Amino acid sequence: MSRFLFALGQSSFRHRWWVLGAWLAVLIAVAAGFLGFRGQPSDNFTIPGTESQRAVEQLQQNLPAFSGAQTQLTFVAPEGRAITDPALTPAINEAVAAANNVENVAAAAGPSQTGQIAPDGRVGLGTVQWTQQIGEVSESSLTSLEDAMAPAEQAGLRVEYGGSVYPGYKVDVPHLPEVIGIGVAFLILVITFGAVVAAGLPIITAGVGVGIGALGIFVAAAFVDMPTAALSLALMLGLAVGIDYALFILNRYRNNLLLLMPRDEAAGLAVGTAGGAVVFAALTVIIALCGLAVVGIPFLTYMGLAAAVSVFIAMLIAVTLLPALFGFAGGQVARFIQPPLQPGRPKEVAQVATYTPHRTMGATWARFVVRFRKPLLVTGAAGLILIGLPTLGMHLGLPSGASQPESSTARQAYDLTAEHLGPGFNGPLLVVADLSDATDPRTVQTIAANLGREQGVVAAAPAGGNEDTAAIQVIPATGPNDTATADLVQRIRADRDAIEADTGATILVGGNTASNI
Repeated sequence: MSRFLFALGQSSFRHRWWVLGAWLAVLIAVAAGFLGFRGQPSDNFTIPGTESQRAVEQLQQNLPAFSGAQTQLTFVAPEGRAITDPALTPAINEAVAAANNVENVAAAAGPSQTGQIAPDGRVGLGTVQWTQQIGEVSESSLTSLEDAMAPAEQAGLRVEYGGSVYPGYKVDVPHLPEVIGIGVAFLILVITFGAVVAAGLPIITAGVGVGIGALGIFVAAAFVDMPTAALSLALMLGLAVGIDYALFILNRYRNNLLLLMPRDEAAGLAVGTAGGAVVFAALTVIIALCGLAVVGIPFLTYMGLAAAVSVFIAMLIAVTLLPALFGFAGGQVARFIQPPLQPGRPKEVAQVATYTPHRTMGATWARFVVRFRKPLLVTGAAGLILIGLPTLGMHLGLPSGASQPESSTARQAYDLTAEHLGPGFNGPLLVVADLSDATDPRTVQTIAANLGREQGVVAAAPAGGNEDTAAIQVIPATGPNDTATADLVQRIRADRDAIEADTGATILVGGNTASNI
């Protein structure tokens, strides 16, 4: 491997115009693909093989009105009044009627239709069912939904939004932190190397790699459901490893030049030595990222593969384009403050004599660690254990409205709902009943009643359906991220025979909360 990398680095240095042209051609080709195809990453995700996904598929096939995204409307009456006030009810009904006319809305219902009104009467919940999946509902449709709520707001009601989609749920991730990070990295590199050219090379190579990777993600999104998180992950990893790998090789190249090696040999030796560590580190990261495919969730697979490709590109650039840029940079890479000449010694000899590895700060630190290895090992292990203690109480899951900023409408809707109705109303379950073999005309009511008797269920009621499929909404007593809600989902699935009774129907537990679990 070292001999191959040495030859690759030396050849890239000598044939730098060809290497530079090849990478520019790749960048231009990906950019052309971006302009020609340009898919859009989405927030849609499926979990094949799970009961929640089978419930979604059944709804899509037999009851498409309930298979799309959902928005929860939280109506709040002024202090001292109730939403059932005759002066407020017409305004709510007018707003709900306007919501039914919004593009891509399958159905909208107000608190009087859902029956979800707080005991104190101040807060009531409505729902908006979309024909589109999460990630497909456009901002213009959500803006139209906000406009539809104008009659309620003009009557003095406060309206907040929650659910799987809501106004402002699509957050355009600003890339300002990455830009700031690049600027800080460049400043640190200038201070470290004392040369602008040397500091700029890692930034340039990382930028080329990130550009190819980011544009490639948009091209891939035209053919597969590429998650939006893939772009952020690829940018972060691409910048991190791109700069890191370049620094490994650049530092070794500068050291070789200080030892008065010919430049092409210095480049080849840098790639042959430090480049080996780069290849090993990159392959380790790539294997780990590809391991996300083992879970079997497509959006995680695509996210891991996109990031893995970005790391692979960064590795290739480090061992080919970087040594080629060494050739273009000439002696600017090794500019540094010259040590004072000793009498009777040539400048180059004084320079090499002054540069001795055992005098560096890194060598001093290494000797300290080796000398006090036992106490440092014990201290480090104790620190790791201490830092890791919180993981014993960690529960994994997807974020709910409770994790949003307090200024977010989703957070305000979540808090108001939990306070006035109960935390479970923020994460209802959707039980899908297959009625194709049902024999009892009251099958849906029977199943809903049996669900309502389950421990941890506040209410269960039919939400709609037809002769083949019915949807039953189940309100847990606990919030969507509570472990008790996960236990309830498992308990319903375990008790499905008793819940189905002898109706001939079969049930599946779905909905956003069950999918997240």
